[in-house]
Amino acid sequence: MLRRSLLGVVVLALGPLAAPSQAGADPGKVWSFKADRGFIDDPVAFSGDDALFAFVHTDAAEFLTLTVIKTAGYSKQAELKLEDPTRVPKALAFVPGGGKLVMVWADGHSGAHSAGLYDLSSGKLLKKVGPATSAVFCDANGEPVVSLISTKADQKGGSQHSVTAYRLRDLSRVGAGSVAIQADQTLARPPLRLLYWEPGQLHLVGMMKGKYDKKRDIRLPDRAVRYSVLGRKEVWAEEPREVVEWTKATNMRPNHPGQYRFLQVSEDLKQLEYVDRQNALGHLTTPIKWGLYEPKSLVQAESWDGKTLYFSMTIDPVNADAVRKKKADKERMDLYRLDSGPKATPLGQVPTEKRRFHWTVGARHFAYLHKLKGFGRGGTQVELYQLPR
Repeated sequence: MLRRSLLGVVVLALGPLAAPSQAGADPGKVWSFKADRGFIDDPVAFSGDDALFAFVHTDAAEFLTLTVIKTAGYSKQAELKLEDPTRVPKALAFVPGGGKLVMVWADGHSGAHSAGLYDLSSGKLLKKVGPATSAVFCDANGEPVVSLISTKADQKGGSQHSVTAYRLRDLSRVGAGSVAIQADQTLARPPLRLLYWEPGQLHLVGMMKGKYDKKRDIRLPDRAVRYSVLGRKEVWAEEPREVVEWTKATNMRPNHPGQYRFLQVSEDLKQLEYVDRQNALGHLTTPIKWGLYEPKSLVQAESWDGKTLYFSMTIDPVNADAVRKKKADKERMDLYRLDSGPKATPLGQVPTEKRRFHWTVGARHFAYLHKLKGFGRGGTQVELYQLPR
């Protein structure tokens, strides 16, 4: 439960936040904001048309400010001063149309997650849902939703998973469902063994034992089943075509919870492996020589609907080529979009200054947050870069 009311919100229409960066320093950088106190929190968001950009400025104790800027001219659209600065923002998402925004946060004391719908013109909290164990933005039949997940362990090592989905546009309820997972990762209803959850736990994929064929006196092969938690029914059931490859792909999925598609560095650290929604396994080649990258620097994120996968790799200053040249390379983040093929399409490059970072991609820009040193949450400066046309 929240410790304070969330209705105390102020909205101001303000002038330019900062002048666009001068050309020459960082190609593609068009705007930046540096916190004079506190820090810029991790969640940032672009509206669907990329016309608006939102970020959170806080000190986690005395103030919590949600700022929205226009990407045309980089002036402030709104500034919402939210109560209870101890809560921890987890995710932001604009409602289609740009006039409203949903924020997911964790209570600073209990850790429980909630989501609130804010009107950007008035600053009012229109609706709140939660609390729950976690809350994530995802896709439900082509519509953006926020999924609230409550997980409760039982005394036998199993767990009960209850899921409620709300439409992003107004936080109206789409539906709810629950499943019980036993300690051995099996379900009684439906009778299958859990392999992995899809984003928001709206669906799960598991293996169901093959049925007995009396005519041929044989047991049919096991089938992979996709089960809808909200619909309480099978979506599809099929035998994996390439069993060895399919099994390897599904065994990789626990490392990438909440993703339809993902990349993973191979065990020998020499290439990127790619797994699609159907668990087909492939390999990806980057435009930059793989040996220049730090293999463990892979960062990736999917769009809410799972249709687009973005990832970044970081140049290793002391890669093999640099060692041969006896001159260290500059550490740099290279951002990519995964396209069909699969193919890695370059989106931009940013010098890391040997700091951790966080990025988010919009339709025409990407945001880059310079993370704090020695503190896991937030950063000192956020920048916008134009994407290539």
